[in-house]
Amino acid sequence: MLQIQEYDNNRNYRTLVNEPQIFHKALQYVLKGEKRFHVQNEGVQDFDLVYTDNDIQAKNDASFPDSDFYREEMIFPPYYCYDENDLDKINLYLLDGFEEIFFEDTNEYTIAIAMLVLKNTSLAVRFKDINILLFPWLKPQVTIGDKPLSENAIYVQKSFYANIVSTDRFSSLGLFHSLFIFQWLTDLPIKQIKYLELSIRKTEGIGSILSSYNKAKQALQRHNIKVFLEPGCTRYRQSTFSKYFSIEEEPEDMNANNTIYVKSFNCFVLTSFMDRHEANIDLKILNPVFVEQMHEYADEVIGNKKVLGVLLRGTDVIVANYVGIFRPANIEDCIRFIDERVKQYNYDKIFLATEDDYYLERMRAAFPEKIIAVAQERHTKEEFKQVKYISELEKLQSSDESYYNSVEDNLVNYIYAMFMLSRCESLLANCMCNGVNLASAFNEGKYIRKEIVSAML
Repeated sequence: MLQIQEYDNNRNYRTLVNEPQIFHKALQYVLKGEKRFHVQNEGVQDFDLVYTDNDIQAKNDASFPDSDFYREEMIFPPYYCYDENDLDKINLYLLDGFEEIFFEDTNEYTIAIAMLVLKNTSLAVRFKDINILLFPWLKPQVTIGDKPLSENAIYVQKSFYANIVSTDRFSSLGLFHSLFIFQWLTDLPIKQIKYLELSIRKTEGIGSILSSYNKAKQALQRHNIKVFLEPGCTRYRQSTFSKYFSIEEEPEDMNANNTIYVKSFNCFVLTSFMDRHEANIDLKILNPVFVEQMHEYADEVIGNKKVLGVLLRGTDVIVANYVGIFRPANIEDCIRFIDERVKQYNYDKIFLATEDDYYLERMRAAFPEKIIAVAQERHTKEEFKQVKYISELEKLQSSDESYYNSVEDNLVNYIYAMFMLSRCESLLANCMCNGVNLASAFNEGKYIRKEIVSAML
């Protein structure tokens, strides 16, 4: 992104003329290694444009999550080339239903979006940053003020904004990327594209895989683009997917002339373009024979008992250092809330789903005779001193063949645990995670109560 800075009289940089194509002209020289430019601004104050890599800028922001999940991979690609006139590959529908767009900052992307909005929508455009006055060719078309005039406005803030589920608040990087993402993904004309192949990180569990797959299907549906998972991209064998899930395999006519190939998981998934959609996972995504087996098991174990479902994520989720509602609440707070609910609603049993051995011990000690749990593979936090993810620990502890068998067993037990949670009267989890989404989807809206402890503290 090119940002505005004070004119540096002490250095001699390439001089550009301030006109509507200035950012595109500057980016041509950025590709040749230049990072700073003088801007000649006839009749108005001169200034400099300074280029900063998008991903570095976001990750240096004080509000960016301090988590390896976000920091290890690129989230914001560099947009050296983009075309504001290629509307087929701009997601302008993200602005539908609003009356105004409000920008805190003046930079390359807020100006590009402002010009796009003014040319192609009826939205009013308003800036807080008076640096917009440095662009005389845009100044007459916008207003300036400390806040939006309309209550129905998109708010584009200066700092990083982590809530990618939001549809009315963004960072300038986040909104620009969601609008122009097709121009990053492919050079193909949008009308030529039939398929998208999504590569999933091998660290992702089945909840994240199914969630990402379904959200991608919804995001691409309006473009009539079908989504498929790249064969072999996850830590599960293709035969395992075929055995337990109803996921379409890639068609024979898929090729480079009709397909988008997504290799950067975070760059695609961690966007409002994707995450504004619900995961919409349901039992139809599972093999019907597998579902029938789980129903029989749940009927035997739960039956007509009044059961509270409890999901406690630990181990790698704690090590990953997630923030907000995604960071697990401590076990003492969880036990306190569970105890209150058990006494308040007179539960017969607690079904516990957890991969953390310490949590299981604490729960059994706190609620003797009440805990039901399936045979999940469980770990301790100490096992994650040399690894960051459960997937890495599975690989470390197994040889090649036993690894895949172990991964399949763990997968089956996990799905059983989420299905059992879905058969409970209510759900209580220590944090928001894909397990909550999966159990809720299997439950089909029947929970009397669904509570996230990390959101209640």
